[in-house]
Amino acid sequence: MIIADASLVSFLFLEGEVSETVRELYRRDPDWITPPILNHEMLNILAAVGRADDTALAMEELWKEIRMRLGGRQQIPDPLRALRMAIDFGISGSEAQYLALSQQLGAPMVSCDQRLLEHLPKLVVSPEVYLLRME
Repeated sequence: MIIADASLVSFLFLEGEVSETVRELYRRDPDWITPPILNHEMLNILAAVGRADDTALAMEELWKEIRMRLGGRQQIPDPLRALRMAIDFGISGSEAQYLALSQQLGAPMVSCDQRLLEHLPKLVVSPEVYLLRME
């Protein structure tokens, strides 16, 4: 089980520099848990891509697939824990929700967000590193 943030989920469904690695991670461990904030973040990402590529219908289909695969896998993090982590670590409340869920469930947070990976190396792991740990 992993806590998957929006950066990781976006590379699962959209083509990008680490999509192959992220898809391999999903093949090996499809037990991805997310907080409900993922819905809002993915809508923002899909809207931006849809506007840039003029592909609204394709983005609607991706949204449906994301909800089908991950919608039932959401859990609510403790908001006070998330607030405390946001303050303590100097991150957004959205980012802190993933970390709070990670602590609550004792599962690693996996992200492609370079800033988080550099700022919180003991709390956030890249998909590449997580795959190496699985071997």
